[in-house]
Amino acid sequence: MDDYTTHKQRAEALLGGLTAGDAVSDAERRNVIAQAQAHAALAQAEAQWATAEAIRALATLPTRSAV
Repeated sequence: MDDYTTHKQRAEALLGGLTAGDAVSDAERRNVIAQAQAHAALAQAEAQWATAEAIRALATLPTRSAV
């Protein structure tokens, strides 16, 4: 599993835990939300890195002239 998927699933699992009905304190809720946000940010960074890698790979391909 790639890092993007791992972080995305972790964020979803954390948030899903909040809606599972378990009573948690406000501090615990804020902590879980902060952790989910961190994982979401890491997933976004991984996606951006993969996009940048793909763009760099495309830049190295030989260009075809339009004839």
